[in-house]
Amino acid sequence: MGWEPAERFRQLLEHEKFALHEGALCIAAHGCPDMDLDAELDLLDSLADSCDRSSRSQMLHSLFSELGFHGNRADYYDPRNSFLNEVMRRRTGIPISLAVLTIAVGARTGFEFEGIGLPGHFLIRDRTEPDTYIDVFAGGALLDAQGCEELFHQITGGQKGFHPAFLAPVDNSSIMERILGNLRAIYAQRRDYANLEWVLELRTMCPSAPAEEAKQLGLINMERGRFEVAAQRFEALAEAAEDDDEEQLRHLAVRARARMN
Repeated sequence: MGWEPAERFRQLLEHEKFALHEGALCIAAHGCPDMDLDAELDLLDSLADSCDRSSRSQMLHSLFSELGFHGNRADYYDPRNSFLNEVMRRRTGIPISLAVLTIAVGARTGFEFEGIGLPGHFLIRDRTEPDTYIDVFAGGALLDAQGCEELFHQITGGQKGFHPAFLAPVDNSSIMERILGNLRAIYAQRRDYANLEWVLELRTMCPSAPAEEAKQLGLINMERGRFEVAAQRFEALAEAAEDDDEEQLRHLAVRARARMN
């Protein structure tokens, strides 16, 4: 491969600001081990060069109408929808992957977008027009705050209360965590432990990922026969744990080491 995507991902997360598309491609490289990073970056540049940069509306029209990018409603839970390289080639994805693509294309065409973490349906907005939101899953449709609230109630079936904080911009590491969270749910439902393992490994690098996921990763390491890795993980977690949790984690470490023989 010529580069180590997990280490590159860790390095990116050390910075508050990093190129979202680079983080997304580090994730994609785990699901697509033959991915050529330079080729993907060239493709992203090519897509941006194909867009009309005379105005934001024209750029969005180029991306979603002329180039044909669209939300994958037919197979929403296909993991390829979360891999930026696959999104660029198949021209379909889910809200957050299409958002990362649009933010990257925007940066190359003179428009500065930021991610908006509406629960259940990721959006973006133009930093120069913060009261207008863009639904990339719906072909770049524009929404005001009321439209976002209506969309939220539509998604949740009116079962959850809306809060204006849902329309706050989110930082880059949170976007990476959310992409990985989508993949975690898919692979867990499929009991695909091989893919779930790398997803959790990357998730545990994210600063706000739940601490419980490190324990889950250790259990999957054991399931995959990586007993030494699991034991070391449980022992490290035990060092920082409270009394009851420490005892349980040390017991798991002993179990893992016992299975090495």
